[in-house]
Amino acid sequence: MKPYKRTDRIASEIREVLGMLLVSEVEDPRVRMGVVTGVKVTADMSLCRVYVRSLQGDEQGRAELMAGLQKCQAWLRRELAHRVRLLRMPKLEFHYDDVPDQASRVENLLMQLPKPGETVPEKQDPPKESR
Repeated sequence: MKPYKRTDRIASEIREVLGMLLVSEVEDPRVRMGVVTGVKVTADMSLCRVYVRSLQGDEQGRAELMAGLQKCQAWLRRELAHRVRLLRMPKLEFHYDDVPDQASRVENLLMQLPKPGETVPEKQDPPKESR
């Protein structure tokens, strides 16, 4: 068995070329603030899921990045077809990579847990109002 699947090699090459295109050749400023964090190609090579992240990090930056990528999706696919030699270039599907956000949220929750041997303060119920 080969150590890497063909789809993994193609995904790696697409990630490299897309990253270079976003940084150096795309003229849309919304897209220039994006970073390709991962690429997955389906086994039948019909679909390429591209995971991106905005350098701005806020919700507005995320929305602008995704809108810009949708706008230049056909151009990116055409440029990829010229640079990555495949019989048929898979359809590009962009997804926002929110894994780092989820990881930091989990880390914050873990930091709030009491340390071993530490007593947990009991929550006091708010006083009940009588009518």
